[in-house]
Amino acid sequence: MSSIYKIKPSGEFLEVEKAPFSDEIKELESFIMKNEKILGNVVLLNRQVTMPDGKRIDIWGLDILDLCPVIVELKNVSSGIEVIPQVLPYYSFVKSNPDSLKFRAISDEKFMSKLESFEIDREKLDKILEEDPKVILVAPKFNKELLEVVDYFNIKFELVEISRYKTDAGETLITVNKPKLTEPVKGPVRVMEEWNWEKYKKVGISEKKIEVAKGLKEKIDNIIRNEKIPVEPIFRKLYIPYQSGRSNVFWIDLGYTSWTTGDIRLTFYLDKKPDLDAEGIVEHTKTKWEEEYNLWSIFFNKPVDLSALTPIIKKSYEYVTGQKLE
Repeated sequence: MSSIYKIKPSGEFLEVEKAPFSDEIKELESFIMKNEKILGNVVLLNRQVTMPDGKRIDIWGLDILDLCPVIVELKNVSSGIEVIPQVLPYYSFVKSNPDSLKFRAISDEKFMSKLESFEIDREKLDKILEEDPKVILVAPKFNKELLEVVDYFNIKFELVEISRYKTDAGETLITVNKPKLTEPVKGPVRVMEEWNWEKYKKVGISEKKIEVAKGLKEKIDNIIRNEKIPVEPIFRKLYIPYQSGRSNVFWIDLGYTSWTTGDIRLTFYLDKKPDLDAEGIVEHTKTKWEEEYNLWSIFFNKPVDLSALTPIIKKSYEYVTGQKLE
């Protein structure tokens, strides 16, 4: 496991001591609820959801990009395959009780307000809750055995390793790692659903929105090729993320507003709201900054020249990956 060191002005470096979360409920759960973006594109709701048999789901919510329910299982110690049987009843409950989850959601004004900021109304919420849930496992470390077997299940898992440190000055540091799952030797039971332009049309995305998205993607692909930005576009349900490794850097969103009307949204992770004057895109005023999630979006109703966004694309890559581009 990696260590963290603090470099003193003299050049001497001191190892920063680990300060593990003392328990899963009071400390780790509270930290996750206050810093939900650490898990990705999620909006979290209830803590400790009690099921009819008395078992409790640590946290649940929605993935606002994959448009599906999310179950978050927390562990404050290194974990392995023993977590799998623990989360299966949670998965079954969330998958089988969309009406119960909807009631919890609409009863929480703060949660619904967050959803509204992402253009998710009650009708769209109904559709999302009908989808297969995603399970996010959080622990300081996952053992190799879990990484090797988790992809054999017909469930979408994401693993997030979180460790906490404290400096001698009292500062708190957090490290986050999303380990790559080991590819099974034989094909896994779960097959990733394939999406493409034709499938977007079949599920109800209008031809106009598809044509706008196609035009934007072509222009973005030219930029990343010419500027040698190492990201790869991947077709997903209703959006096309450009990824570095397993991390979304930016994405084209076809389902942000109505599937048949509305604009195509292009969204970037950034450390701060961009200065439109400085970036030379003052003519395009339809933008949105979501400070809580470090997301900046720009909306299009037709394909346009995106060359002015090249610095934004580069900044997004550097912010997400921590790697400087030449």
